[in-house]
Amino acid sequence: MATEVLSASAVVVGAVAKDRIEAIDLVGGMLVAEGCVTPDYVTEMREREGVVSTYLGNGITGLAVAQFPAGVPWGDEPARLVIGLAATSEEHIGILSRLANILGDEELCGRLGSTTDAAEIHRALTTDEEDAPPTNSHLPEADELVTPVTISNPAGLHARPASMIVDRVRAFEAEVQIEANGRRANARSITALLGLGGAVGDGVRVLARGPDAQGATAAVVAVLTGREGG
Repeated sequence: MATEVLSASAVVVGAVAKDRIEAIDLVGGMLVAEGCVTPDYVTEMREREGVVSTYLGNGITGLAVAQFPAGVPWGDEPARLVIGLAATSEEHIGILSRLANILGDEELCGRLGSTTDAAEIHRALTTDEEDAPPTNSHLPEADELVTPVTISNPAGLHARPASMIVDRVRAFEAEVQIEANGRRANARSITALLGLGGAVGDGVRVLARGPDAQGATAAVVAVLTGREGG
């Protein structure tokens, strides 16, 4: 249940930070205060951000929830919501999937980044929605490479693996999609990938076409199976 993963007390509004390290320390401190992690975990959060950016778009980063109305410099854009998640299982995948749906609503993102009501942010991240109806299984084109794979990356398909997939696919001349539970996502969009809600043990298909289809598929499979980025 999303409300069990993110408690109302772990949402603050009106925070201030001069950079993303300060912001990470703040949300990390909130996770420590909630009894979710130890201080060592906060250090690991900072180190991981140095390897792969967790900025998702529309002023949100998926790294408690801390709102920074004035924004925090995060790469090329300001982040107004910084979300720290810590889980020992797949219980956080639901919130990440919900977050991905929120990212598609620019108006809602703007409102959550400026509201003075912490409860509004909590409701947006934890309110259950009816699952979107699955699409029919994709019928591959004649020139399309289709590769079934079981997600074995310990992180599932949450922010860091999704970021790595987007980064790896960028190097290839290929159109790549990942299909899970009857839904398809563009492998060049971290928001779309998070929306799949992929967890460890889920079976997915990687669909690629173009001159570098094989290389792009291999790069995606390496992340999904934990051979890279696990």
